Amino acid sequence: MTNSTQTTSQNQSSVSVVQIENPGTRITHIAFNGNNYDEWSRSFRLALLAKDKMGYIDGTITKPAETSDDFKIWRSTNALVTAWLSNSIETELAKSISYRPEAKQVWENIKQRFSPENEARIYRLKAEIIACRQAPTESIMAYYGRLTSLWDELMEYDAIPSCS
Repeated sequence: MTNSTQTTSQNQSSVSVVQIENPGTRITHIAFNGNNYDEWSRSFRLALLAKDKMGYIDGTITKPAETSDDFKIWRSTNALVTAWLSNSIETELAKSISYRPEAKQVWENIKQRFSPENEARIYRLKAEIIACRQAPTESIMAYYGRLTSLWDELMEYDAIPSCS
């Protein structure tokens, strides 16, 4: 296979729908309930990365012109990602999520409504890390996992500055 053929097939993989992918599937075990945005969004983004569909919610895969040969594939895959979003939200809450024609618009709407304020969340995470202690009956592995998840979430909000 030539380099141009490899590049083309790699580009098409992010917009094509594989037959095993089903709009009725729930791609994350965490259902969004309105109070668990951070946990749910991390899990959902990870699932999309695994399926090479993250570009539909982060904007890196853009809607082609309706006259483009790629439009039909984009429309189908966009509908698939939108269905996955809907399926990962608890039924009562899903009724309040406004329908948008693009998965990115649905994602941004949910993020705008439910994402906690960054500064407040950063403060709470730092406070939790400071107060984090191993419980007398807690294993070191459970304690380490709890502490690591706090640090990981903090890093999403409060990236370490880099010097050049």
